[in-house]
Formats: sequence, C-alpha cells, structure tokens
Amino acid sequence: MPGTGAAVQGVFRAANERLRNVVDSVVRRGPLVVMCECSDDECLEVLELDRDAYRTVRAGGHFLVVSGHCNPELEHIVEHRDGFDIVEKENPPE
Repeated sequence: MPGTGAAVQGVFRAANERLRNVVDSVVRRGPLVVMCECSDDECLEVLELDRDAYRTVRAGGHFLVVSGHCNPELEHIVEHRDGFDIVEKENPPE
C-alpha cells in the first residue's frame, strides 16, 4: 500500500544526496546512478544521468523519476529526458 507521496520522495532524495556524496568521493567520472524519487514507496528502480544534469535538477529543486512514475495528483513534469522525467511538486513543503 503506497505511503504518503511527499514523505517517500523526500526519503529518496536524501538517499540520493548521500549516495552522490559517497560516489563522488570515490569515482568522479561516468554517469550517476540514482534511485527513482517517485511517490510510490515500493519503487526501487534506478536511473542513470550525467553529473551536470543531476546538479541542474537539484539546483532547480526538482525531483527525478523514472518515465511513467509521475503522480499527477502531487506533481507535474517539467521536462522529459531519455528514460526519466524531471518533476516539480504541485504544493512543495515549506
């Protein structure tokens, strides 16, 4: 049974930030592998993107989700990329 979407997305975003810090300290080349930040608490899918794209998404305060994982009740797609979407929360937490 799905949990609260915003809470799930926040958990996966925090995990991706920690993972990025560890990976950056070990390997600084190649694509990043990050977990889908969708609102489905059972989703364990991953996606790959280049480091510049990751930084751009984070700077904009957006979330990364596998294509097709956007929950239109919670967010809207800002941009489609190859294999993933960049989404923005409809009512971001303060």
